[in-house]
Amino acid sequence: MIHFEVIKSPDENVLSEFKYFQNQIYIGRGQGDLWINDSELLKSHIMLEVLHKDLLLHPQKNVPFYLINGKRASAIRKLKKGDQVSLGNTTIKVIAFEETMKESKKQILNEKLNSLIETNASRLSVVETLSKLMKQ
Repeated sequence: MIHFEVIKSPDENVLSEFKYFQNQIYIGRGQGDLWINDSELLKSHIMLEVLHKDLLLHPQKNVPFYLINGKRASAIRKLKKGDQVSLGNTTIKVIAFEETMKESKKQILNEKLNSLIETNASRLSVVETLSKLMKQ
């Protein structure tokens, strides 16, 4: 899980908190998990990755530099809670992170189904619950 807030950006649509339940996310102007309309960003600008207990920032190809708490960096760096990262005219603040378990949707659905069966839930309840889970 990667949780951060975009605290400054020319793209007012992204001034918000974001929480991704995956171990890698890409941020850029026109590609990846979060698209930010910032003319200073490359199409794919950075990748954030949770690896064990660390949050790593990977600049993508052709990114000359970025700032962590106002200090220039150009290679892979570890981030911590509260760090502010400036990319072009956009600044994000790290709120929290932890490694996300790599369970498949099928495993999650099977676990939910088994727990519903064990509690003697009605068939309609089981079907409704599974339908909701499939849409997530």
